[in-house]
Amino acid sequence: MDTLIHADIFFFITSVAVVVLTLLLIVALFYFLQILKNFRDISDTLKKGVDHASSHIEELSENIMNNPVFNFLFGKKRASKKRTKKE
Repeated sequence: MDTLIHADIFFFITSVAVVVLTLLLIVALFYFLQILKNFRDISDTLKKGVDHASSHIEELSENIMNNPVFNFLFGKKRASKKRTKKE
């Protein structure tokens, strides 16, 4: 009878431990999902900023290339002629 009481105590303690660990795992998973959502928001913000900056850089590059002072100092780029080999 003594071993039956010990077994009941063991199973009770084990059941409580499993419930507590499950609750802790659920809470940790909740915070992990919140962190992932935050990373997604940060990533979206950075992507929008990079796209915006990219368009401004393209405009700036076009303005510089069309600037007469730049063309006077550095000249226009010449198209390179590729030689074809005759067989």
